[in-house]
Amino acid sequence: MEFALPDISLDYTELRKMATALTLLANTFKDDAAKFRTYGTGVPGQYGTIPAADIGGVAAPLGSFYTAWSGPMGKAVDGLGALSKLLGYVADGAEAWDDGVAAQFAATPGRNPLDRWIQQKKAWDEWLRTHPDGKPKEGETAPEKPSDQPPLHYTNTDKNGVTTDVTVKVDGNYNVTEQTVTITDHGTTYTEHTTYGDNGAYNTVTTGRDGSVSTEKVEVDGAGRGTKTITDKDGTTVYTNPNIKDPESPWTKVVKEPPYRPPVGGGGGGRDRR
Repeated sequence: MEFALPDISLDYTELRKMATALTLLANTFKDDAAKFRTYGTGVPGQYGTIPAADIGGVAAPLGSFYTAWSGPMGKAVDGLGALSKLLGYVADGAEAWDDGVAAQFAATPGRNPLDRWIQQKKAWDEWLRTHPDGKPKEGETAPEKPSDQPPLHYTNTDKNGVTTDVTVKVDGNYNVTEQTVTITDHGTTYTEHTTYGDNGAYNTVTTGRDGSVSTEKVEVDGAGRGTKTITDKDGTTVYTNPNIKDPESPWTKVVKEPPYRPPVGGGGGGRDRR
């Protein structure tokens, strides 16, 4: 039996608009609640506080109403503020995840011009071994001849106006040594810059649309054991992997042990003074 995953679409701009609207509403309620707390000396009106003496017996029931109203409204203000923050977190998290996936997709082997050029060059070099002049014999079809230099920069703009720009550097064997992916979306920019080392090691510096910077560094020893260090606004997290060459080998989070604190009074080990 096959199951199809539903398409999920999130509009980050609309989520942030909702968050802003909820914050404004919460502030409005908060300001009104502050006015109502002045009922002891009068009743809040459109143009200021009306002295209780000016409205006679109406002041007491209005005061009771404001007292009963202030508690629930205070809870409503807190709830609106919490919901506004939640929507903001969802927008930021979904946007960062989406940008990361887009950046990885742009650099996936077989999905960019550099990889296609390398495949074309291999096919052309193989062809030249049996056809030194590059010309096909009767009934043959020569493979496409690649350009003299590999494409190290390419860009694409989708139907929604989002531009993905990729720049790479290669060594003498056309292995990618550096890569920069920049996603521009209606005035906002997301960037990933990665440098590659030996045995699958790499270091990625990501600059989010909000200007925040995070890093992901993977170090690998000769036996294939890896250490991944991720540093972002929430702090630093370390993971280890016994064999990064094995796709089934998982990354395990390193749990920090709390610092040792000797028991109060020095614990055991003291001299017996009986």
